[in-house]
Amino acid sequence: MEDLPYKVFADFFEQRQPGLGILAGLVLRKLEEGHLCLDPTLEEEKLSPGILEPGPYLTHDSKEVKPFILYKGNVYFQRYFKYETNIVQKISALVEEEQHVRQKRKELLYQHFSQEDVEQMLPALLNNFCIITGGPGTGKTTLIGKVLQTLYTIDSNLKVALAAPTGKAAARMNESLSELKNQFPQIPAASTIHRLLGAIQGSVFFKHHADHLLEYDMVVIDESSMIDGALMAKLLEAIDPTKRIVFLGDKDQLASVEAGSVFGDLCKAAFTQGSVLEDHITHLTKSQRFKKEEGIGLFSRSVLEGNTGCIKQFADNPDPALSIDTQYNQTAFEDYVKDYLQYIKEADTAKALEKLNRVKVLCAVREGPYGVYHTNRRIEEYLEKQNGNNDVYHSLHPRYGFYHNQPVMVTANRYDLGLFNGDVGLIRYEYPPEHDKELPPLYAWFPGPDGKLLKVPPGFLTGYETVFAMTINKSQGSESDRILVLLPDRKDIPLLSRELLYTAVTRAKKQVLVQGTVEVLEETIRKKISRVSGLEARLQNKDHAVWEP
Repeated sequence: MEDLPYKVFADFFEQRQPGLGILAGLVLRKLEEGHLCLDPTLEEEKLSPGILEPGPYLTHDSKEVKPFILYKGNVYFQRYFKYETNIVQKISALVEEEQHVRQKRKELLYQHFSQEDVEQMLPALLNNFCIITGGPGTGKTTLIGKVLQTLYTIDSNLKVALAAPTGKAAARMNESLSELKNQFPQIPAASTIHRLLGAIQGSVFFKHHADHLLEYDMVVIDESSMIDGALMAKLLEAIDPTKRIVFLGDKDQLASVEAGSVFGDLCKAAFTQGSVLEDHITHLTKSQRFKKEEGIGLFSRSVLEGNTGCIKQFADNPDPALSIDTQYNQTAFEDYVKDYLQYIKEADTAKALEKLNRVKVLCAVREGPYGVYHTNRRIEEYLEKQNGNNDVYHSLHPRYGFYHNQPVMVTANRYDLGLFNGDVGLIRYEYPPEHDKELPPLYAWFPGPDGKLLKVPPGFLTGYETVFAMTINKSQGSESDRILVLLPDRKDIPLLSRELLYTAVTRAKKQVLVQGTVEVLEETIRKKISRVSGLEARLQNKDHAVWEP
């Protein structure tokens, strides 16, 4: 426990019970690493004998409130044990309640449609809880669109809510369902989960909870792999167990930034025969976007399988859709970065935001020569050199603070402004400057939920960062035509994993370039992330495990 935060925390408990400090510090470290709990069998040599026995600060009784709880072999913070327990109990309630209505729903469904018409949609049409998972381009949103179309045909007054973890993901959900909305105008605009639940500024609580449920017949959540344990517990708490909730997502993507790999755990449980969630999942495997035997489709599949042979294959024989550069070639870097000139030269801000999103530079890390901070500076310098004879409005002049044509990402929720962590906007003058006159004021422009631009004084952005380059984590929930992936030049980076690389390359709709050394790529593809939780095990057995408190 050398790191100061862990040491201070560990010392607090060590002073109260000798030997407990190490356990406390390990649980905290695991939480910071994304695990919901600690598997003590992996740390036996560090723990004091008998430290897992019940005591003043640790309990084995799920009804007893103490800082730590040992449950089914794992050690939790009490709060995170409650989150996991709430997830299990709320899913159990949904599954139990659906038993009373499945037959009636089926009879009503077959009055309007044949079994063949709705076969693939049955888990979402009959169940209160459903998962739809698949890789990019497999038709997750298309399928949920058909589900909504089917349900609206039966009941045009159905109340539906659409949401996603970030503003970007919600915007993409709206875009994907735009044609269906023309046919069924009652389909609402997608929002963030925080907005759906009624986030309260400065509080971890929401307006909607167990005593104030959401009033919807169906809630549909996209990009579910991004949802952490705490948010999932609070979302499910606000769902009426007699209603429906459907989760869409890619089980192979990176898990949430905060603790938990909830969506992945739920998918594993659903694939298990005899589990609570058996027959509650639809797994889509055929991609309409990528061919399995070439380009992005082949590379992403190889990455998930841990096949490092794909590195040499794509480095020696670049595919039109995917290539690997093991030398960090500057010309190849600039070939992607130059696409940013399109938005800089676009006078219309709404169109400029659209063009900004056509290319993304994704970094695995923040620090170092290939991290976000240095890469942003490289891109700023390159774009400034390309200004040529362009006027001030159609050029880029980076400086400290805010500047014209600066792309920014919100890093702190501002519920009062309607802005959420991950929202991307553009800093621009309010109008084109006139010659020899004072420059107009700068504003931050963001896509609004109603399709209009949201105009915010830059000084109101309490948390933001420049995003010519962003972390791979921050890119989740978004897509771009072209993606440049920058891996660090060192392989001893804990963040590197096959899930990270898979998530990065599958953000691309058309073309992707990966820059990184052979050694780093090999290490990245070999390393698979596994987060510790009890969620999958507690959902495995429908006869008893799920019903325990």
